[in-house]
Amino acid sequence: MSNKKSHIKTKAAAVTGAAVVALSGFVPQPLISSAQAATATISVTGSFITGIALAAGANANFGSVAATAPAGSVVLATTGAITASPNAVAVGGAVANGSFVFTAVDTTPNINMTVTGLGAVVLAATGGGNGPVGTMKLANVSLGGIGAAAATFPSGGGTTATVANYNITSLNGPIAVGATVTWGAVQPIGLFSEAIVLTAAY
Repeated sequence: MSNKKSHIKTKAAAVTGAAVVALSGFVPQPLISSAQAATATISVTGSFITGIALAAGANANFGSVAATAPAGSVVLATTGAITASPNAVAVGGAVANGSFVFTAVDTTPNINMTVTGLGAVVLAATGGGNGPVGTMKLANVSLGGIGAAAATFPSGGGTTATVANYNITSLNGPIAVGATVTWGAVQPIGLFSEAIVLTAAY
């Protein structure tokens, strides 16, 4: 009986020892997932703009002017006042300065402005059938109302003029438009309508 117990104990010890040996050799492994990572895509979007919005306002109108001699000029101020040279007389009509609608995002940086449409002006017959006679020139355009002083754009023999680094002091408001027309050796007779284009950007 004692031999049998001893044999069982020995066998149990052997089994237990084997179990201990097997357990002592176990190394835990990290959990490995066979699934791949998920992905998604978005876009980063936006736009850089000029920072300035312009729209047409009112047309500039010199009214009715009579050229009384060669080599004259008429000035329409940004305030709407008309000044005729000694060789012209302002007769009347719907005299008015023009305007552009202006909005800017900031007054700190100066802006660059370009006017196109300067130079020779085409005359057409008047309502009474007079003319066209002679030639005229849109000698300059003046813009005011958004800066401390008006900016003048002379034709200089071309059709485009630029004023760089103009210091604006207003974010909103109309740009008042004035202009000067001139003529040479022949006194002009006729109607004129000249389109001007303003471009402004920081």
